[in-house]
Amino acid sequence: MSMPSNPTPQAAPAVPGVPGVPDDREQIPRPLLGAAAVTAAESLVALVYVVWLLVEAFVGTPRERGQAIAVAVTFLIFAVPLPLVPRGLARASMRARTPAVMMQLLALWVAYFMVQAHFWIGAVPTVAAAVIGLVCIFTPASTAALTRHWREDESPEGT
Repeated sequence: MSMPSNPTPQAAPAVPGVPGVPDDREQIPRPLLGAAAVTAAESLVALVYVVWLLVEAFVGTPRERGQAIAVAVTFLIFAVPLPLVPRGLARASMRARTPAVMMQLLALWVAYFMVQAHFWIGAVPTVAAAVIGLVCIFTPASTAALTRHWREDESPEGT
C-alpha cells in the first residue's frame, strides 16, 4: 500500500450524503435564479402550447390540418430542449446565457403580435416576463457568475 504523494487532506463534499458533489447554490446570485425561474415558466408554457397545437390539429377543425401539424412539430422541435436553458442558468453555465436571451427576445417578438391583435391578457405577462428575464440575466451579479468560469465552459481546441 502506497501513501499519496500529497498528504494534504481533501475537502469534504459540501452536499451531505452525496459524495463528490459540491454545493454551488450559495454562489449562484438570486437574479440568475430569477432568470432561471422565468425561463422555466416560459419553457413550460411553450411545451403546453405544443401539446395544445397537436390536440387541436387532430381533434379540432383547423382550416389546414397539414399546416397545423407542421407548426406543432416545428414548435415541438424548438420547445423540447428549452428546459435545459433554466437548468444551465441555475448552474451558472455561460452556455445558457445566449439561449436565455434569445428566449426573452423571442417572447418580446411574440408579445408585439399579441399587442397588434389587442390580446392584452397575453401580451402584458409576456412582456413582463421577458423584461424581468433580461434584467435578471444582465445584472452585474449574474454576469459575474456566468463569466466566472468562462474558460471551463469552452470546449477544448480540436473537438
